[in-house]
Amino acid sequence: MQTFCTIITPDFLPFAKVLLASLKKYDANIQLVVLFNTSAPITKPHDGFIFFEPKNLETSPFLKDIEKKYAHTNPDHFRWALKPVFIHFLLEKGYDKVIYIDPDIFFVGDYSFLFKKLDEAAVLLTPHWRDANPLDYEENFITLFKDGLYNAGFIGASTKGKEAINWWAGLCSYKIEKNLSKGLFDDQRYLDAMPVMFTNIEVLKHKGCNISYWNMNVSKREIINNKLTINKAYEPVFIHFTKDTIVNILNRNDNLLRPYLDEYFALLQSEGVDTSKAWGQLNEKKYSTQFYTTKHKLRLRTRLKRFFFKLSEKL
Repeated sequence: MQTFCTIITPDFLPFAKVLLASLKKYDANIQLVVLFNTSAPITKPHDGFIFFEPKNLETSPFLKDIEKKYAHTNPDHFRWALKPVFIHFLLEKGYDKVIYIDPDIFFVGDYSFLFKKLDEAAVLLTPHWRDANPLDYEENFITLFKDGLYNAGFIGASTKGKEAINWWAGLCSYKIEKNLSKGLFDDQRYLDAMPVMFTNIEVLKHKGCNISYWNMNVSKREIINNKLTINKAYEPVFIHFTKDTIVNILNRNDNLLRPYLDEYFALLQSEGVDTSKAWGQLNEKKYSTQFYTTKHKLRLRTRLKRFFFKLSEKL
């Protein structure tokens, strides 16, 4: 069996519904396996979902330690630390291919090739594709080495990858924190070592995957034959709608993704989500003002901005 999975709290159930809807556009029979992180019982059935709770993962040797460290102190850390535990649990439960995706991901293209890659690969990683040249965009270049080469919002695994996933779970049990001096960035920086420590770790080179604000420069968007194309070669497969991704679309820095954002917002609104508040007082209207229109046309990157960035690095 093969499946997508995600982890949510109750407030993210509408996002999971929209995620599932985007998956079903390309496979009507697909199901989304959800780890529902809540103390309240799940009573209402939802078509297309298979629900589990953290207590169902009790066979994991790391669950108790993760619960002790994060469950009552930091819900985000708890959720992130449970990713590899949940993936490993599903691989043990009979799923031979599991792809974890964050609930703010939205599919816009056929994803069947991702599961085919797991015929051979033990684990499938997606690079951030941040700027690799500091002269192009220094901030993004430096962030590449602070936040990690790979994005932990997507990771695929086959049964051949259980050892690697269990290793990742152990590291998440050890520590989830942002600590630049220790080289830590939550659950994500650990993935940098995975291709070195284990075999058959495939780095997904398809730049239509995990499209987001962090790869605006490297994964260049353009319209070719009336279709959005990435680097003249790739069709978009899925977009990671973080707040910064959305802001960069609204302020026209990444305007070619706007039709997908409009579709995403419409589906969220149909599920009762106030998109202006879902990411913390996101003021959609201000990006249509003359100020933002002018700012976009000028493409300003002032010396003052660079000064404050360099100053912050010294603090």
